[in-house]
Amino acid sequence: MARLLREFLRLSQAVVMTAVGSIRQNLLLAVLAVGLAFVVWMFIVDTEHPTRTGVFPVDIPVEPVNMPEGLTLGGPLGDVALRVEADEDLWDELTASDFGATVNLLGAQIGTQDVEVKVELLGERNGLRIIEVIPTLHAAGAPPGTVSVELKPLVSLVVPVSIDAVGAPPMGYEPSTPNVEPEQVVVSGPEDLVSRVAAAVATVDLSGAVSDVRQAYSLVPRDDSGFIVGGVTLEPSSVDIEITVEQKRFSRLVVVNPSLEGSPAAGYNVTGVELDPASVTLLGSLELLNVTSFVVTDDIDITGATSDISRIVNILGVPAGVSISGTSAVSVQVHIAAGQGEATFGVAPQWTGLASDLRVVSIASLVEVTLEGELPTLRNVSPDQVTVSVDLSGLGAGSHRLEPQVEMPAGLQVVNISPTSVEVVLEPAP
Repeated sequence: MARLLREFLRLSQAVVMTAVGSIRQNLLLAVLAVGLAFVVWMFIVDTEHPTRTGVFPVDIPVEPVNMPEGLTLGGPLGDVALRVEADEDLWDELTASDFGATVNLLGAQIGTQDVEVKVELLGERNGLRIIEVIPTLHAAGAPPGTVSVELKPLVSLVVPVSIDAVGAPPMGYEPSTPNVEPEQVVVSGPEDLVSRVAAAVATVDLSGAVSDVRQAYSLVPRDDSGFIVGGVTLEPSSVDIEITVEQKRFSRLVVVNPSLEGSPAAGYNVTGVELDPASVTLLGSLELLNVTSFVVTDDIDITGATSDISRIVNILGVPAGVSISGTSAVSVQVHIAAGQGEATFGVAPQWTGLASDLRVVSIASLVEVTLEGELPTLRNVSPDQVTVSVDLSGLGAGSHRLEPQVEMPAGLQVVNISPTSVEVVLEPAP
């Protein structure tokens, strides 16, 4: 047993010495192989996961932490730009929410001091690394990566809450006085800024509101001129506002009736009236609107008119407490034209073309002629302006029935002739 153990130890020693001798003889080759393997590995990693280095396109706001009690910032901390390295496929997915920039003010005193900005990665972003922090408010000569922080005593002031109502409900709806809870808030910050705050303003948009408004609205500190005062805080930062919106006025569409005064000239008639608009919308209470079905215009005088009349007149007849939506005037056009009529005239017939060797023995003593046309023309026609004649040219002695011809003033036409033919008896002249 002892002999076998000695043989095993001697064999092991020989193997170890052989291995050590081989390593000594090939050390340079081994180092070269390891280095080459590392380079190949780096090439493969860089090929499979290419990286991109540059300035992140969005600045990150700097926030204070561990603010000393009774102190507040005397000015803004600004932002920081970040130079980062990230995998190429990760770069376009980065957002400002992936970073958080803070300054630790623990132990800071009143006055101005340079404080280092700490930037942390928020969330899990493998392959992302921050290379450089570049504050926008870096003081000249200050250490890299720091911002200038001014601390001032913190003061507080109670200010009223004001409502800035923009827009309006639809026509007929009216908002009530806003009910605000709370009516006052506390503004805190540096004394020079707090003293400028006149009110905490909530903007309420009432555009198109037809129902009650009940919700929380954020507050904004503003000075006497309405400008926002930055660098202060409000507590609370929002208020509950309730505004009742009620329909106080209702609407009704009614027609407009024209009021015509006088009459056109004799023989002329009103043939039509056009209004623009022909109807209007009234606004008022239901009680008043229910008893108002139309409105009238101011009087339009058409006395002696012989042609169309155009007027712009006001609307009348609107009850007290009722208003007109939009314009209170209308355009009125009154169409006037001559009336049409008929007139009958008894006319003694005349003859033409009688041969010199003949004479008329008998002919109808009267022919009734009915004319049609405009009344003003008919009224001015005298009997001697209407003639009835028969043409005897080429006729010999004997009895002849002829159709009479009528001549009359222009603008008129024959409606009827009675009789429609005239009997003429001719004989030789003595």
